[in-house]
Amino acid sequence: MSNISLEAWKSVKQIQQKYDYFILGLSSALFAYLGAKFEPEAFSFSQNSFEIFALVFFANSILFGIMRLESDIAVQSNDLRQAQAQEKLDVVNKILASPYRNINLDTGNETSKAEALKSKQILSEFIYSINEHGKELANNYTFKFKVRNYSLYFGFILLIFSKFIGIYQAQ
Repeated sequence: MSNISLEAWKSVKQIQQKYDYFILGLSSALFAYLGAKFEPEAFSFSQNSFEIFALVFFANSILFGIMRLESDIAVQSNDLRQAQAQEKLDVVNKILASPYRNINLDTGNETSKAEALKSKQILSEFIYSINEHGKELANNYTFKFKVRNYSLYFGFILLIFSKFIGIYQAQ
């Protein structure tokens, strides 16, 4: 990865993390705001009933927001392992392409073509498996993103709707 690409990735990652923390903080603040003044009542078509459902959605948003942050760590860890394996595979490929003595540039030891081919096969299989695992992590990561955001949206809509119900019932 070139330095420009790496810097762009870092910038995007920082923005994404700030957004995740902001959404988690917003969900937590709304949950705390609503929960601080909430007094349980019997279920009916009332402001209180809509507020309890809003609280549930905000709690769900917080839960999935935390789980998304944990998934982000897993995705980054997976990407790091894949990049390290790819770097090792690149070294092995250089060894195999070299017409001279086969010296492992990482260790400085002489390596046979058979050892290099075996390493190439192992690293290729590892990269493939970690790539497949990365796809599963990405799908899980996206699912948590959607659940967190939709829970926040629904909670906010229910909170607003509860205020209108309160105004309606006050008349």
